[in-house]
Amino acid sequence: MKNKRIVKLVSISFNEHSGLGIIEYGVRLAKALQKQKSDLDFYMYPLVKGNVFMTPRRQCTPIRVRKLVESPDVIHYLDPGFIIRDVILGRRKLLSSKFIVTVHDLDMFRGTNETIRIMRQYTNPLAFIKKPLLIIGTPLSLVIRHFATKFVINHASKFICASENTRDELSKRFKIDKNKCVVVYPIVSEHFRRIRTRKTKRKIIIGHLSSYLPNKNARILIDAFKKTTNKNLELHLYGGTLPFKVGDDKRIKYFGFVPTEKIPRVLSSFDVFVFPSIWEGFGMPVMEAKKCGVPVITYAKGALPDVVKRHTLQFKDEADLTRMLENIGWKKINTKKAILDAKACDENDIARKMIKIYKNVIARNN
Repeated sequence: MKNKRIVKLVSISFNEHSGLGIIEYGVRLAKALQKQKSDLDFYMYPLVKGNVFMTPRRQCTPIRVRKLVESPDVIHYLDPGFIIRDVILGRRKLLSSKFIVTVHDLDMFRGTNETIRIMRQYTNPLAFIKKPLLIIGTPLSLVIRHFATKFVINHASKFICASENTRDELSKRFKIDKNKCVVVYPIVSEHFRRIRTRKTKRKIIIGHLSSYLPNKNARILIDAFKKTTNKNLELHLYGGTLPFKVGDDKRIKYFGFVPTEKIPRVLSSFDVFVFPSIWEGFGMPVMEAKKCGVPVITYAKGALPDVVKRHTLQFKDEADLTRMLENIGWKKINTKKAILDAKACDENDIARKMIKIYKNVIARNN
């Protein structure tokens, strides 16, 4: 029997309960690849073992994370920053022409005024001592990814871009042949669907779920909600630890971390999902909400791909968002068309596309 070719996926962690989109991206891809019948063998290599930022004290994931003895035929770094350790350790043999890199976005090269303003709110460097993975989404993270992205430009066999916008910008900024940049959307898992929930009290639920890192821009939602006068509105916050106080508005409720398998039920409990992010590599939460049939409000100035912003209601500023919440403006969103948008993130289609890319890279290196 012919030996299988080996593909090594490198991420911070493959813990499905991390609460971080950049980790969840790799978890879903790994699961989808392992479901496929293929002559490739997939090895998952976590840079951090055990629990990570915002992860409960448990490690229950079916993903195979095995010690790699043989040299892989291709390495897939699931973010440019993940290659840094191999560079520092001088693992030059890994940095041959047989690796590919997922590029989620190029925001670290833009340095917009709004980005800088939000980043400056992250003013507790001592937090890095206890939770070093807090660097994700902070200026230090951008420096690391800036260096890593520049490094891999001249070495990677292929760039997996999270959106058409990222592909076009990567190709233009670094003069890379577009044939070397392939758009592959992140996966929205099959278990995301509308779940009917029974409400004991009829309230209008404005929902938000995120890691509350600076780019999530959650403060604008909270401030806009506080200015609403409708007592029938409630703001439900889920996800990571809140880095700020929400005040004494009793209509605002914080529920904390949500396990991956329970996210569809949480999304389905919302009358509308508000995603005010300034930038995202893709914007998986929006597509998840769409697939659950939940209307979505996004930030007009936010750097989100067209397929993500499509069929959402977009607010211009805080006052505009307050008006939308007061007037139930999301009722005009066509959720049936929004559900169709999410088909672009089908896990089987994306897994097959990635397997084809791996095979092409391996074939060229032989």
